[in-house]
Amino acid sequence: MKLATLALAALLFGGPDAGVRVMHDVHSTHTRAVVENGTVMWKVRLFSDDLEKGLRAYARRPAFALDRDAKADSLFTAYFNAKVSVSADGRSLKASLVQQGVDKDPAGGTVHWYLLQFDAARAPGMLSIRNTLLAELFPSQANIVVLLSMPGEKRHSLYFGDGDNAAQTVDLRR
Repeated sequence: MKLATLALAALLFGGPDAGVRVMHDVHSTHTRAVVENGTVMWKVRLFSDDLEKGLRAYARRPAFALDRDAKADSLFTAYFNAKVSVSADGRSLKASLVQQGVDKDPAGGTVHWYLLQFDAARAPGMLSIRNTLLAELFPSQANIVVLLSMPGEKRHSLYFGDGDNAAQTVDLRR
């Protein structure tokens, strides 16, 4: 019912971009990561309103806006590296931003996505991951990571949520 009311308001008051924000009850991120040789490519998708709130809190800048700040990408990268840890065979890796973009959510909101790269010296046998993105803001935050290790396209799924944000280790040789 709430969604239908918001959609009607958007139609009556200037269309989908008329400042009407679609609220959502789910707080989640979804990541697809590919490990090949010594590189981990990590593409994460986040609800834009949740991300903006998280970056405001992280930077302690209440007026921060994703679409109006020239340093939004570097702020996101710093936040990401503070909240996501990846270790290859015990060696801590740091992510660098490769690309970013924005997609429309079917419910009317927006989703920000970021492609990040972790570089290890060689192909890891074990990967340890901890993902606490936005968990400091939303008690129900769920962070899902689908990891594909190459060659062989071995798939591993990790879930971080319900307050359990401990690192999880994946044996890439299996």
